[in-house]
Amino acid sequence: MTTADVSLRARAHPHLVPLWRGLVVYRVVALVAVLVNAVRFGGAWAHPALGIAVVVAMAVWTAVSSARYLRVGDPLTACLDLVLTVLATASTLLVDTPERVAAGGSVITTVWSAGPVLALAIALGWRGGLGGALVTITVLFGVRRALDADLLFDAQLLLVAGLAVGLAADTMRRSVEKLRAATALEAATAERERLARDIHDGVLQVLALVRRRGAELARVDQEAPALELARLAGEQEVALRRLITSAPVAGPDGTVDLSSRLAGVVPAHASLAVPAEPVMLPVAVVDELAAVVREAATNAAAHAGPDAGLWVLVEDDPAQVTVSLRDDGVGIPEGRLEQAAAEGHLGVAGSMRGRVQGLGGTIDLHTAPGEGTEWEIVVPRRRRSSWSA
Repeated sequence: MTTADVSLRARAHPHLVPLWRGLVVYRVVALVAVLVNAVRFGGAWAHPALGIAVVVAMAVWTAVSSARYLRVGDPLTACLDLVLTVLATASTLLVDTPERVAAGGSVITTVWSAGPVLALAIALGWRGGLGGALVTITVLFGVRRALDADLLFDAQLLLVAGLAVGLAADTMRRSVEKLRAATALEAATAERERLARDIHDGVLQVLALVRRRGAELARVDQEAPALELARLAGEQEVALRRLITSAPVAGPDGTVDLSSRLAGVVPAHASLAVPAEPVMLPVAVVDELAAVVREAATNAAAHAGPDAGLWVLVEDDPAQVTVSLRDDGVGIPEGRLEQAAAEGHLGVAGSMRGRVQGLGGTIDLHTAPGEGTEWEIVVPRRRRSSWSA
């Protein structure tokens, strides 16, 4: 994860700003406690000058980290905070004698050492808080070298604080994502309804008129062109209505239902069979698969024959998604695809195969003269870097 990615992630969660502000307030108050502790017990330290230098370094880092938390609030700063806090805590063995520390002497960082635990909890959730707490407890045990009541009490506080703040941050993230998804769905629905009204007032009414007048002309004059025009207008009317009513909306994780998308792509006369549950895939993958199915359906309409049926099947497995498209038309003569590719027609050779291979999948053709055509498209479910490129 790059620094730019981390910054974008932090800015994507502005709802966590109150937690970061609370952390900064806590860190400043904890630094005051460190200063009071240094004034009270600094004279008894074995190396007071080193102790003062450590306290000054803690004050500088408090200012730097506070500015970072308020501006970015990223996990990298929290991890660096944990490393520096561990070093400051371990420096207690250099500032004072191990015997005095083991006898109950205070650790130089005192409550200041809980800062990175809270920061990791806010940035990474309860897992980050738990990890930070375990690291801090381990270092405190190494410094004190005794499992006494004070250490157990500090360990309880660190674990409770890390888990509680982490769970609160996770809950806030989920709530905001749900709100964003609901807002996006509401906006998309409103836009779809607006487009549906515009299309209904214009294009759909024209298509319906052409379908009716074409059918009337065909009944009067028995003209095949008029009947064909009426049929095509009717199919386009149905397809357009299906498109504006079934267009899926992407979720907060950037995925969309493949089944809903294909419902707006396949022709009106085609039979579409899909799983009962949504087939969620990244938007880029769904766009590519929809383009492949559209191309295959177009080829079937052009070459399978006027009375050929078309069936589309979607299968969702844990590791892959399979889309099968079959017609019962005349089939493709052997060598026809190779000849088309050699002539520069890239509908199959370039567009369909290229799109599927770009997704890391496979596309197989099963056909023979008089036996129809079946395309089987298989893409892996695992997200690949090329999908989001």
